[in-house]
Amino acid sequence: MSQYTDDCEAIRQLAARYNWCLDAGEIEGWVACFTEDGVFSCVGLPEGDPRGGAHQGHDALRAYHEGHFAINKGRVRHWNWNLLIEVDGDEATLRCYFNAFGAGRAESAELRFTGFYRDTLRRTTDGWRFSSREVTLDPA
Repeated sequence: MSQYTDDCEAIRQLAARYNWCLDAGEIEGWVACFTEDGVFSCVGLPEGDPRGGAHQGHDALRAYHEGHFAINKGRVRHWNWNLLIEVDGDEATLRCYFNAFGAGRAESAELRFTGFYRDTLRRTTDGWRFSSREVTLDPA
């Protein structure tokens, strides 16, 4: 395999780890998906919704994850697809679609959100990490 192919697979694995850790309440695993100065932002939620806004740095990301998990209590499943990855040396971009489903049976397994991510990534000594991850939710 080429370095480019290896980098793309490592970035796909990072996106999967991000989703698993977010949904399972694995705070430290989720925070570790970001660089120390990394930013997560969510656009498209009503003003004041604790799942929205911008959060920079590991302490702010930790607090965000705690609030997100307290609301969803592990009952959400995030899915990504159509990953478009571009690698340029130690920097990369990722764009992909996402769905967030309520976990459960029958009506509780409803589709909650659709949208897309726009990400920038940086290669670190620990592998690829998000330097910024912006999710834009589709309008209701």
